[in-house]
Amino acid sequence: MKVGVSIALALRYLGIGSGRSESNARKSLYGAIAGIGISLVPLVVVLVIADGMIEGSSRRIIELSSSHIRVADYYGVSGAADNPAILEDLAASIPAEDTSGLITGAIAERQGIGIVIGKNGRSGGTVRAVEPRFFTDAPEVVNLLRVVEGSATLSAPDGAILGKKIASNLDLHAGDTFRLLTMRAGASGRPVPRFTTFKVAGIVSSGYQELDALWVFIPFRSGAKILSDESSFSFVNVRTSDPFGHLEPVRNGLMRYVPEGFSVYTWKELNRAQLQSFTTTRMLLLFIMLLIVFVAAVNVSSALVMLVMERRREIAILKSTGATPSVITFSFLFAGLLTGMGGVLVGIPAGILCAIHINGIFSFMERAINGGAEIVRLLSFAGDKAAQASAPIRLLDPAYYLETIPVHLHAPELFMIAAGTLVLSVLVSVLPAYRAGQEKPLDTLRKF
Repeated sequence: MKVGVSIALALRYLGIGSGRSESNARKSLYGAIAGIGISLVPLVVVLVIADGMIEGSSRRIIELSSSHIRVADYYGVSGAADNPAILEDLAASIPAEDTSGLITGAIAERQGIGIVIGKNGRSGGTVRAVEPRFFTDAPEVVNLLRVVEGSATLSAPDGAILGKKIASNLDLHAGDTFRLLTMRAGASGRPVPRFTTFKVAGIVSSGYQELDALWVFIPFRSGAKILSDESSFSFVNVRTSDPFGHLEPVRNGLMRYVPEGFSVYTWKELNRAQLQSFTTTRMLLLFIMLLIVFVAAVNVSSALVMLVMERRREIAILKSTGATPSVITFSFLFAGLLTGMGGVLVGIPAGILCAIHINGIFSFMERAINGGAEIVRLLSFAGDKAAQASAPIRLLDPAYYLETIPVHLHAPELFMIAAGTLVLSVLVSVLPAYRAGQEKPLDTLRKF
């Protein structure tokens, strides 16, 4: 009964269904609702975009680089560095030995460094000697690697597939030839340079220019011949049905039957530093956004103080007719809760809407900024050829970010934001609500 009375009073204080003219206190409460709603929009957008970019970047790295699980001999104990057939046999046996049903494939790889010499200079790159089925057997690789020119096939021993950025920097196209400089141990044991000619079979893009500027894919057997043991390492990339779960059972199973000398690593271990960087950046962004929400929520407290001052006479009458301090206190707490709820109902849907259309929003902003800059340039630098050559402004430089921002909505996180905002609204309402409950009716009525 007391709860129902408190809720009814809270609705009355907020002017819901009362039909009374708006007071300054009510206008302040509505302003607090708007403030909370506006502060929640960037919080939701940052959370959704951060999660999407982290997951998008991580998925590209996992699927295209480190794989889900890696079986490697980094210490050269197994003899795989000298005999590539050992790794090929291991890659073929892993799916056959798997009893969990979670392993979907395994591909041998040898990775080292080299210098690509093209028509327009030279560039260092990461040489990835992979089995040809790397580009055909893994659906995730097929989906994430976009073929720009030629085809993603390594059927010829001298065939190579280049990343889009490194090919662009060296002016290489499908069908062109280039030389790859690697180091091999000479007869005296000293490293000597080795030049190998490859033909560009295709050019691919991962959507992430930092990766496209480095990758040079060549056949696995060719890489075993030209990459030295000292400057390269060999391993087997293992794919699972779910890279974000079930890793430990698969890892434990692999450790039971992989040959001696090999160790098993999950993608989380291989990318620990990068994941930590992602997590730290995300937490800092969320902390800043939460401070904005907190500042907006403080407005609820100041608005309730004004409401209490306006309603002192009404509070005194209610208390003189038998209303307890707890009823009055809870009524203002409910008013604060309803104010926060109004902000949540406004801010979270608006934030989700902005997050879903973030790529379109960025594209529109880029066009607007560049269009405005073009108008200013034409008005200020008419006839200035140097000014006409200015590069367009990019809000997200594709050299460092994904070409598009992935958007992933996580309902539990959105629920936590909503719940946290409501709790914060109640907490900042405690002091004015308590003071309202402690009002002395006789002292108040004497003043009126």
